[in-house]
Amino acid sequence: MAVILHSSFKKLGCFISRADLCCNAEKHYNSPTCCFSFLLTQGRSPIHTSCSHTEAAGNMAGDLVLLAAVSLLSAFQQCYFAWLVGKSRMKHKVMPPAVTGAPEFDRTFRAQQNCVEFYPIFLTVLWTAGWFFNQELASFLGVLYMFARYKYFHGYVQSVKGRLTGFYLNLIILVCLITLGAAGIVNSFLDEYLDFSIMKKLRKLF
Repeated sequence: MAVILHSSFKKLGCFISRADLCCNAEKHYNSPTCCFSFLLTQGRSPIHTSCSHTEAAGNMAGDLVLLAAVSLLSAFQQCYFAWLVGKSRMKHKVMPPAVTGAPEFDRTFRAQQNCVEFYPIFLTVLWTAGWFFNQELASFLGVLYMFARYKYFHGYVQSVKGRLTGFYLNLIILVCLITLGAAGIVNSFLDEYLDFSIMKKLRKLF
């Protein structure tokens, strides 16, 4: 049984590597459906070529390294905000499960909760924009978002009005990421099903 499973996973890895080569050859870098189409059409054909799983994994990691780095940094930032809430609890002697106390603690706690509430939205639009539109631009906006979150958090700790600048900047960045992600998805759909790529036409113009 172990031998059969090993052989099956090896063949699956070869399929994925061949599908990736197919997508690159046709320049469908941002079209995941290309790879699935290849697997569907080639799924019953025998595999006679060897593949390097390490090389395929390395290529994929290189394609996503900036998005992964921004995501990891943002996770550390969330941990930092949580640590500041714990520090404020000790300072003002607000023991769990209480979530209210001194005004400074209330602002610190609310700032951290707001960051947590927006975090899933940020990760979703970051990866969507990076995968379907442009990784470098999405990652840059992700770093700006982290800066805006830092400004929001510490501004809120100081005063209620102090949060506004960072909050508005956060919203602007999220709207930009959503717009880029939507544009990338539409472009991938048109390119895949209608053979019409807006991005390719824009590159020709500029």
